[in-house]
Amino acid sequence: MKKLIYIIIVLAIAFTACEKTLDFPFEYKKPKLVLNCVLSSNKEIEFHVSRSMHILDSKEIVMISDADVIIFEDDKPLQVVPISIDNGYYKVEYTPKAGHTYKFQISKDGFETIEAEAKMANPTKINSYMVKIKGSENDNMILYGGTFDVSLNFNDDSEQENYYVVYLTSDLPAEIMDYIETYDMYNDYYRLFLDCNDLSVNTGNSGDMLYLSDEIINGGNYTIKLVAYDYRDIYGPFYEYPFPDENEDPEEGEGSGIEELPFYNGFDYKLVVHVATINKDYYQYLKSFDMYNENDGNPFAEPTLVKTNIKNGLGILGASSEVTDTVTIRVNNPYIEEN
Repeated sequence: MKKLIYIIIVLAIAFTACEKTLDFPFEYKKPKLVLNCVLSSNKEIEFHVSRSMHILDSKEIVMISDADVIIFEDDKPLQVVPISIDNGYYKVEYTPKAGHTYKFQISKDGFETIEAEAKMANPTKINSYMVKIKGSENDNMILYGGTFDVSLNFNDDSEQENYYVVYLTSDLPAEIMDYIETYDMYNDYYRLFLDCNDLSVNTGNSGDMLYLSDEIINGGNYTIKLVAYDYRDIYGPFYEYPFPDENEDPEEGEGSGIEELPFYNGFDYKLVVHVATINKDYYQYLKSFDMYNENDGNPFAEPTLVKTNIKNGLGILGASSEVTDTVTIRVNNPYIEEN
């Protein structure tokens, strides 16, 4: 028994002697201001400002709602003051113009002033945009989700380095939106999911965007062929409307009313293609952000740094000059039997 006690004491001393205090290698760095903004030629300026987080921070992202912001157009201050609208989000009643350069200067007590600059490229020209429903014309396209073959041809200016973003949205009639506005996934700016086998084209991590540079295109006209998917069931929200029963009185029964909806027999489905010419910094940001998301949680992946073009800070100031084209497809109600 005494021998066992001696063994326990010796082991305890040994383990105590093996203890070490390790210094954590991460150095604390002073937080920086973060700007996230993509200027667009077809809408007013919107952006948000926050502060950077340390790797050991357990707090949520801290938004900055009282920063001092000055925006320059071609080195001249805009005569419009950015308005802080909600928890670090700002809006400026001004739409950027293609061919002009915009610079942000943002300051806040306790932080180093940050700066960023981006030039709005001239938009491209869409030469042709063709859409074909995959499968039979009699398929219930919207009932179970629409699938489309898309061919897009646009111009590339050979005299400048260009970068592009392509995405598709659907535009539903106002009479439908009035009924389904409470369904978030049925909003009128729904982005379709895209699939493209072109090696010069990258598919965004979210699946609803393509981006590419003109390194391979190098001027002239360029055609992209892709498949687009609308996963919505447009008639789904109306399942709660009971269908008329031929044996009941329409004035008394629950089945009356659905056939009176303005889109009951069918509606015009508009598929809108968006082609945006973007600046190089924004293109590199998109690529690095996708790579970061792909490697997230992978202990064997090399660390990915997300592109930033903010001097003395973090984030991105992107620029996008966009053009659109629309194809209209007639969608008939799949519940109505043809005579």
